[in-house]
Amino acid sequence: MKKLLLLLVIISQVSFAQEPQIVWNTANTKPNLDITTKFYGNLTDGIYLYNNIPPSGMEFNPTITVECFNDKLDRNFKKNITVEPLEDFVNVVYLNKKAYHFKSLFSKDAGKNTLSAIGINPDGSFDKPITIGNINAEKLAKRGRFEVASSPDGKKLVILSQPEWIKDENEKITISLYNEKLEKIYSTEQTYSYPWTRAVYNEPFVNNDGTVFILKKTDMKGEGNTYSVFSFNGKSLKEFKIQLDVNKKAATMVKTFSPEGNLTIAGYYTEDAKVKIGTGTAYHGSFINSFDKSGETTKITAVNPFEKRKDIAAKSIIFNGNNIILMSEEIFVNAKSAGTSQDMFAKDYSYYANNIWIDGFDASGKSIYGTSIKKDNSSNNDFGRWNSYFGELMKGKIYVIFNDEKYKYDEKKKAVIFGGSPKIAVYATVDPNTGVAASTKPMAFIPALYGEKETPMFLHPDVYLKLNDNQCIIKAENTDLYRFGMMSF
Repeated sequence: MKKLLLLLVIISQVSFAQEPQIVWNTANTKPNLDITTKFYGNLTDGIYLYNNIPPSGMEFNPTITVECFNDKLDRNFKKNITVEPLEDFVNVVYLNKKAYHFKSLFSKDAGKNTLSAIGINPDGSFDKPITIGNINAEKLAKRGRFEVASSPDGKKLVILSQPEWIKDENEKITISLYNEKLEKIYSTEQTYSYPWTRAVYNEPFVNNDGTVFILKKTDMKGEGNTYSVFSFNGKSLKEFKIQLDVNKKAATMVKTFSPEGNLTIAGYYTEDAKVKIGTGTAYHGSFINSFDKSGETTKITAVNPFEKRKDIAAKSIIFNGNNIILMSEEIFVNAKSAGTSQDMFAKDYSYYANNIWIDGFDASGKSIYGTSIKKDNSSNNDFGRWNSYFGELMKGKIYVIFNDEKYKYDEKKKAVIFGGSPKIAVYATVDPNTGVAASTKPMAFIPALYGEKETPMFLHPDVYLKLNDNQCIIKAENTDLYRFGMMSF
């Protein structure tokens, strides 16, 4: 009997050690309704939280805030970024250990659309704006546009300058590369082999070596989704097509750099004519493409058919040795009329997020497993902000953390409850080599303290920052406040 009790104690300790442990910072103010939220930085130089709320109703200006936290997760400052019309906002990126806000401003007198970079320091001060790009433009309606991206190590910056279209000509862009001090390395004008269209899609990336990649949608006039990747290493522009045959159309994809610096793009395709997530589109398989960090060659081009799935949104790519893991989620959005005397076009939106999919591929891009984890998330009129999940490779396992219906778990082990439909924070682990998933378990989630009052928090699982193989910064909130936690594995 004593041996049995000792064994149970050992098993319980091992189980407890595997569960993510969270230490929360002090409570902060009531959160904004964040639509786009990103973490940047590290514990040494400061952790930035960027929050972008698009204009709504009769508003014309977005609400943009940047906050910075120290190594104890105490907030150093919270600043609003002044942006006039929404079109002036370009991006916020992490460069040279601090956040930079990029915005453009058209001047009719100068006949230019000018791009400015504004550094945001860890102490809350703003640097003076630096002019870093221009596009000649006769009027506001033809101002062109800028795209900005930084390298994973925050030491390279790429800027795409895209003038307004010119009828019956091929599209032109200017590629400019800068170092972490915003010193120009080169700037070059390039011409695509595709005619100019009124709508363009050019998404830039730059790796730590300074190789520039551009994901370009090449069928802006058509129904299908066809893409090419262009690379530029300072000498020549090369095109690599995303290899899907005529019947296959890319439906959803994610992009990231491998630890070696290879641009990797993976996602799901459909064989239907149209693609629209959230309306029951059937997906017929996955695809994966990888491009060498030099920009000279394609490393992986693979297509993997599977039995039909529906409403998948690709979320992230994880690298595990030579294997590549694509994580996604089944998402469905339902809209119904909610017209009022003040707004006859108002609608109620319901958001549903069900299965989490984990698809593993070997070094050649061949599928080696497809695993799903069941969850039950739904919400109304909140952009589904709490419906998604955390998914990362930590200490040799993929940890999946999300909010689930509490009725599915033992009442005595329930974690944080929030809102009308009670939810709890739960987690599961997945073997990254085999795809075998352990059963989902409740987390020992800690309630927040606000003054002398306990207030339960609701995990915002897909807003996090991975610091290392053992630690992540996560966010939890309710209608009154939000907090950050250091989650250890």
